[in-house]
Amino acid sequence: MLVYSIHPIGHVEKNDTGIYLVINPEIWDATIHVDLFSHLIILWWIHERDTEENRTTLISYPPRNKGVEPSGAFSCRSPSRPNPIGHTIVKLLEVDVENHRLKIDHMDATHGSPIVDIKPYLPSSDRVDDARVAPWFIDLVPRYS
Repeated sequence: MLVYSIHPIGHVEKNDTGIYLVINPEIWDATIHVDLFSHLIILWWIHERDTEENRTTLISYPPRNKGVEPSGAFSCRSPSRPNPIGHTIVKLLEVDVENHRLKIDHMDATHGSPIVDIKPYLPSSDRVDDARVAPWFIDLVPRYS
């Protein structure tokens, strides 16, 4: 089996003033022009679930849904998965150059979670107009109900 190496580019900071993506100073230049985008796609490491047990749990119940059939890790958003990578689309509120931080509107990662990548959200390619979702997601997302 091939092994790949991922190096965190920063971490999530949650405090009384807001939610931030703190970017490692040596790669801060990678944020040039990020302020031209209203939304970003954040890939982060679910470090609190990076255990052998969670990586080998391939079937689980979809989160926040009781009474549904178990599903495979690739058909639900369970944090238990072979590679614990989280994905969140956020609104960029502010770029703090002095402190190497991007202030965002929300983040389902916990304080201290490693950030592995940031991509601009592009409505032309990141949106699917007629997406079909599993029945247990319909009640969770108002736009599908």
